[in-house]
Amino acid sequence: MHSFDGTFTFWIIFSSLSTLCQSILEISEPPAPGDKTVYIEENTAPGNEISPMTVNYDSGGTLVYDLIPTEVSEYIELVDNGNQATLKLKKALDFEVTKQILFSVRVSDDQGSTPDTAEFVLNVLPMNKHPPTFSPSLLFQRIDENTPNDALVATLTCTDPDVGSSGCSNMRITSGDDGIQNKFKLVGNQKIRTTNTPLDYETKMLYNLIIEATDAPSTGSVRTGTMTLVVAVDPVNEFTPSIVGQPLGRRIDENVAPGTEVLDVDVTDNDKGDHGKVSFEIMAGNTGDVFMIIEDSGQIFTKGFLDYEATPSYSLTIRVTDGGGSSSTAVATITLENVDDNPPECSKRHLQKSIAENTTVGSKIAAIDCSDKDGSSFPLSYRIFPQDYFDITGSGDLQVKPGLDYDSGTYSHSLTVEVRDSVHTATVNVLILLTPINEKRPSFLALSVDVREDTLIGAEIATVSVIDSDAYQDNVHQFSIVSAYSVENGLPDDFLIDSSSGKIYLAHKLDYETTTSYRITISVDDGGVYQTTGRVNVYVQNVNDNWTVCQNSVLTASVSELADAGFVVIPNLGCSDRDRDALSYSFNQQPSDNRFTVSPFGELKVNGVLNYEETPFYSIEVSINDGKFTTVMSIAVEIINQNEWPPTFPKSAVQVSIPENQLPKTPVVTVSAIDRDNDRLTYNFRTTYRNFVLDSNSGEIFLTSPLDREMEDVYELHVLASDGGRQSTATVMVEVIDMNEPPQFTKSNYRFSVNENTASGQTIESVTADDKDTTGDNMKLSYSIVSGNGESFFQINPNTGKLMVDSPPDYEVATEVLLVIRATDKGTPQQSEVCSVRIEIKDINDNQPMFSSSTIQIWIPEDVAVGKSVTQIFASDKDSALNGNNKLTYSSDSNVPFEIDPNSGVVTVTNDLDRETTERYEMIVIATDKGNPQLSGTLTVDVLVTDVNDNPPSVTGTYDTTIPEDFAVGIRIFSIKVQDPDDNRNFNFSILTGNIDSSFTLDPTDGYLILSSKLDRELVERYEIVIQVADVGDPSFSTSVTTTINIDDVNDIKPAFKSSSYDFSVKEHTMLATTVGKVEATDGDEGENSKLFYSIATLWKGGDGMFAINQSSGEIYTRKDLDREMESQYLLWIRVQDGGSPPFSTEITVNITVEDINDQTPVFEKQAYKASILENLAKGSKILTAKALDLDEGLNGEVIYEIDFTTQEGILAEQFFGVRSESGDIILKRQVDREVYQELTFPMIARDSGAPPRSSKVNVTIEIIDVNDNRPQFLPQFYNSEASMTDYCDAVITTVIAVDRDSEANAVISYQLNPTETDSLFQVDNFGDVKSGNQLTESKYVLQIESFDGGEPPLTSLKDALVRIDTFESEMVVITFYLQLTLVTYLAMENEFIDHLQEVFREDFPTSYVRRWCITDKIQSVIVHVYAVRNDITNDVKNLQLEKTFLKNGDLIKRLQLNLNEIPTVLVEGKTWDRFQVEKVVPLGETLLYSPPDTVTQAEEKDDLGLILGLTFGLLTLLIISVFIVYLAWRRKWCKNRDFNFLNSSKNPRVQIIEIKSLSNKSPDDCDEMTGGKIKGTKATSILAVSPLKHTELPKPERDTNEPLLNIPRSQAPVFMKTSPNLSIQRPDTPVFGKTSPDYSGISSRQEFKSVTLSPSLFGNPMSNTSTPAPTKPVSFNPNRGVDFVTGWMYEEDPVTKTRKWLRTPDNASR
Repeated sequence: MHSFDGTFTFWIIFSSLSTLCQSILEISEPPAPGDKTVYIEENTAPGNEISPMTVNYDSGGTLVYDLIPTEVSEYIELVDNGNQATLKLKKALDFEVTKQILFSVRVSDDQGSTPDTAEFVLNVLPMNKHPPTFSPSLLFQRIDENTPNDALVATLTCTDPDVGSSGCSNMRITSGDDGIQNKFKLVGNQKIRTTNTPLDYETKMLYNLIIEATDAPSTGSVRTGTMTLVVAVDPVNEFTPSIVGQPLGRRIDENVAPGTEVLDVDVTDNDKGDHGKVSFEIMAGNTGDVFMIIEDSGQIFTKGFLDYEATPSYSLTIRVTDGGGSSSTAVATITLENVDDNPPECSKRHLQKSIAENTTVGSKIAAIDCSDKDGSSFPLSYRIFPQDYFDITGSGDLQVKPGLDYDSGTYSHSLTVEVRDSVHTATVNVLILLTPINEKRPSFLALSVDVREDTLIGAEIATVSVIDSDAYQDNVHQFSIVSAYSVENGLPDDFLIDSSSGKIYLAHKLDYETTTSYRITISVDDGGVYQTTGRVNVYVQNVNDNWTVCQNSVLTASVSELADAGFVVIPNLGCSDRDRDALSYSFNQQPSDNRFTVSPFGELKVNGVLNYEETPFYSIEVSINDGKFTTVMSIAVEIINQNEWPPTFPKSAVQVSIPENQLPKTPVVTVSAIDRDNDRLTYNFRTTYRNFVLDSNSGEIFLTSPLDREMEDVYELHVLASDGGRQSTATVMVEVIDMNEPPQFTKSNYRFSVNENTASGQTIESVTADDKDTTGDNMKLSYSIVSGNGESFFQINPNTGKLMVDSPPDYEVATEVLLVIRATDKGTPQQSEVCSVRIEIKDINDNQPMFSSSTIQIWIPEDVAVGKSVTQIFASDKDSALNGNNKLTYSSDSNVPFEIDPNSGVVTVTNDLDRETTERYEMIVIATDKGNPQLSGTLTVDVLVTDVNDNPPSVTGTYDTTIPEDFAVGIRIFSIKVQDPDDNRNFNFSILTGNIDSSFTLDPTDGYLILSSKLDRELVERYEIVIQVADVGDPSFSTSVTTTINIDDVNDIKPAFKSSSYDFSVKEHTMLATTVGKVEATDGDEGENSKLFYSIATLWKGGDGMFAINQSSGEIYTRKDLDREMESQYLLWIRVQDGGSPPFSTEITVNITVEDINDQTPVFEKQAYKASILENLAKGSKILTAKALDLDEGLNGEVIYEIDFTTQEGILAEQFFGVRSESGDIILKRQVDREVYQELTFPMIARDSGAPPRSSKVNVTIEIIDVNDNRPQFLPQFYNSEASMTDYCDAVITTVIAVDRDSEANAVISYQLNPTETDSLFQVDNFGDVKSGNQLTESKYVLQIESFDGGEPPLTSLKDALVRIDTFESEMVVITFYLQLTLVTYLAMENEFIDHLQEVFREDFPTSYVRRWCITDKIQSVIVHVYAVRNDITNDVKNLQLEKTFLKNGDLIKRLQLNLNEIPTVLVEGKTWDRFQVEKVVPLGETLLYSPPDTVTQAEEKDDLGLILGLTFGLLTLLIISVFIVYLAWRRKWCKNRDFNFLNSSKNPRVQIIEIKSLSNKSPDDCDEMTGGKIKGTKATSILAVSPLKHTELPKPERDTNEPLLNIPRSQAPVFMKTSPNLSIQRPDTPVFGKTSPDYSGISSRQEFKSVTLSPSLFGNPMSNTSTPAPTKPVSFNPNRGVDFVTGWMYEEDPVTKTRKWLRTPDNASR
């Protein structure tokens, strides 16, 4: 082994800390590298080589170099080059810090040789790096200008950090003195003194002396340092201040604001400095203290408000004093100028006047009353805006100018009157309301119109246009047709005019052949002032308006099938046209084989060969056209047949095959025969067959029972076909076909078992199937596995069904297998059957226990307690629980301080652990199952023991030191050295106590103590800091050490304010020179250095010159008027400077807040607020925000909102709305019901919180929008009504009424039957009118009617209306009153009339009631039809089941006691009939009927045999009479409807016309004399009913419950037929005792009678013209059904046109 010889030692000297580190290594062999001393300059750059080093070594190993101690590596880097190593500088050196480094280099190898060392001494050479430094670099000194020669000014301190540089050896004043006449000199490189040249403050008050110091280094370049000495020359007071510009004076306006500068007093004082600073004050003459003078500037300001009238001028005595105490005075005269400072005041700011639009031009309509407190010196002038229609005089009188016109649409004028003096302006708002004057006469526009003669009555034919320049109401016209000779060529009632719209309607049917033109004279009235007439020419246009009429609408005929072509079947169709137009014929024949034709002369002829066998019947529809109208006729032609042929089978023998498995009712074959005569054939078996049945109509054969081929394979059947006289026979051979039957398993489910791992080929069990077939392939079976063998464990022998193992089954793969086995025969088609086989796989112990991994590793601390669980072991076994195959136990034979629980696998500690003794254990765990044989698995558990911290650290060394109070922040002072026996390398350092003001920080990881804030010896002279060192173990251990740090003093105290900042406040508009606040500062120094002077250094925020400060006391006071709304915050930078040399100063921020006074009124952002809300808006919702702005602040600007409760509107609004006082949000407190309030307007107040408070108001309007929140409600809910069974006086039976509290569409109510039935006898329209379009056959009907509104979504009534309708025969119960009253007069007294009748009848029938059925208007008279009900018990819905009894017409006539003139004479309570002007009373029917004396209602029924017999007899008699009456009514109706052809018009007129003829001397039975809807030889008086046809063409009426309703249920009020616009017309007189007979042509349905609303003009008040919709096509009727007596066919026949529609033939074959 080669060894080294030598010793290396290094020393590192830290001059600042005087810390010595030494390391010595003794080696027995001589040194190889040798010792070395190295020199290096302190400014050598890092990376330069210090010294090479060579080692003698030849052992072949690798050398390793180490620097000792390791801390030296901070400065030196050792580069390893094998046997050589190089030392390089790693970090720059500083001679002033480190002068020498001693260190050693140790070298060793990897062969185990003894290490060698070499010592190095590194000397650092100094360089002249630092210039001389003055302390301080800037020095401030003050001296008086009369300071004597050679007086000491300042003492200088100069140092040089460089060693041996001769420091500050050369010093001189380089600049800043007066040159030749220098005032200062440098004595002994330390003292600055004055020269014999005197100082003069007035010449120069400040000297900036630059002093330079130069060092003298032995090496390197010379360096220079400088400092500045500022010498301030203090003055001496020599001069008295003098006020210039005397005499002083100024003229100002009396209305100048406080704070306005009035005069600036100018002063001269030749002194400078404080002696030249002057202060001003007012000594006398300041009456009322309205002026102030700024102390330091001499500016005179107004302090209060001036008033010329009180004091016109002021003489102020001003005194000025300089800083030395000298003073002088002067008088300043302030003269005030009178100004216009009062605005005009008007007695009224708002004025409203109403004038007529024709007020005379120049008229005075109002006077503006205004005045000015400033008197006549400032006269007022007036101006008006706009000036279009009004003017104003110099005295304020408003006058009218030309051009006012209410009719132009301008109903008011809003004027603004401006009142001005020389400066101010006031305004007066004037509202002029114009009232209209009727000045213009209406004028007609010429009008001519062409009208077709077939125009429907009620149609609008023209609209009269009138020009009237007047405005509403004066341009609202009333139109009328002049009664006397108003219609040329016609009568006044031929036309109607709507009095309000001027629309002319046709009221009489036009006939071009009678009258070709009319001239109508129209009168128009504009309201009573002016009236004008005009003419309208109506020219009638001719049209073809007569239909073709045929004697019969349906004809029947028969003809032999042997008839020749041209044979006339019907010689004349019997059709003619009253217009004598040529008729053309066209026809449609079914079937369409053209076997018939119609000649131009109306003959029906044979046109081809007829064949009954092909077509036995023809239906022909002939259309007869006259060029415009077409009439349709139906002809039924029957073909007479001849029977000639027997039935024949196409095949006499039929053969068919059928499988034996067919089910009963299966069709076998159809055997059909043919009969050339087309006779109906029937089929039968010759004999009965057990398995078959035959359909006698179709000839189809069916199975009745199953066939069995094995029993019988062929059947022979004989079928007979017969046409009723002749027959034929056919033979049917039925062959039975054999069918293959499926096999059947002996069991449907099998269950077997097998052990897992059973060898392949081992038989398990067998499955067996049987087949009923006995021969051939049908009985041969094949077995297969269909499903369940996914793992291919099993197979089956296809021939025997034996199940075998295919591959050894594995229990762990599947514990059970469900196989589906199919057995299939070999027949055609193949048949099969399946069964299920469940095979259980039994487990054996074939899997050893398994761990998830072979090795696991755990860590536990060395102090873990004995018995503690450290981990849990888990193993798994794929076997089942059978025989314990997967039940595991755990064990371990390892010699470790742990044990394992055999069942749970939990590992616990058995002995104490010691990491220092044993750090790691290996434990082998065995898991064993309980199967047979037992299997096991192993696991290695690697246990690692972790260390626990249990030794505290220790601190080495002491740490007491001294530092100056200006020691630089951030410099390290020392570091703490620590040792710890534990394996801890990291520590936490912290300061426990003694760190006053947190002046120091301690690096928590390295232990360096660092100065963190500037030191102040005057506050703290010494710090005793306790430092704690803690290791990072768990638990942590710690120790502490105490260090003492002493602070050396320097002069460094600055003035300090007593507060870090100042906040003052002053109210706005306070008097000038008011003290705002005071700042105070202190200085720890004494004497001159502690004298303090205050000044405003700068203004950071706010207007300039608003404040000043007393330099001695620090009081801040106001200089100008303050206005918070202009500037609310001022930020001053206040400086305090001490009297030291050099002086120190400190600045501070002074925040001055101008406090508000309540001088602003809240102003709303809008003049008024309006919002709309839904009535179901949720409570608490915000509606709007009414915001007001108050420029004040704090409470003065804090606006509170509230509703004005001093008004009724506010009190009402408070119930529904709330106002958030802080935000002005208007909140909904309670939902507003729009049905109660549609709009709410209330005043809202915005009030500030000042004292006293200011407030303003604004109007808030909340509009309530309707929502659909109210359901319709029937009023009443039950309706008791009656209707005629046969006679349709009025289509409206009753009117149900529902109300809805909502508005607009939400309140529009519609009605429908509930349930809705399209084929119901009744309908209800959207007006609630209940109608029937069909004949009523039952005695009573009960309807349920539902109402729903037009909202979205619509709401329906909760309860339906219940309508009871009892039917009566009008001719038996109705009586008719002829009254000489107009319709309007009657309607006005109808209730009185009905009540009178009711009183009459109740004398005999106490609980009876009377109802008017309908009315006929005869212009000058009315015909009223009434009936009576015996009692009123049916008015109660509880008696709905009871029958209603009507009084007979004889009962009523008898009670009225008619005289010979058929006028009632009965008196009740003395009341006569005179007021009703009764002309006569007659029954509606031709026969008087009386109620049997013993007729009673159900409520009066008694168990009395006599009453029952009497009632039965009466009913029988009534039944006979009813049958007779029904027959007469049917006969009359049938006759009248024959010729009702005008309803078939193809046009869809806007109105439907019903023309009813009042006939005389003719009976309804005289049908043969009726043609064209008239009876020959009679004189007819037309009464017309007009009703709209299209509901969609008319606006939906809105009913006003305050207006009289004419369309009211007849159970409550009159009901009329609706016409437009002015007619109310009903049927003419009903025939009474044969006197008159109505023409009911075309009337067979209730739908033809429509209710109308009378014109509003009849009542003199507004009414809506409403009408009930009618059909948009000709009236349709329910068809009659019957069987034709010739053909036996069923048909439907139109009751009007008599056209038949064939439905079904006698053999039920549909056509």
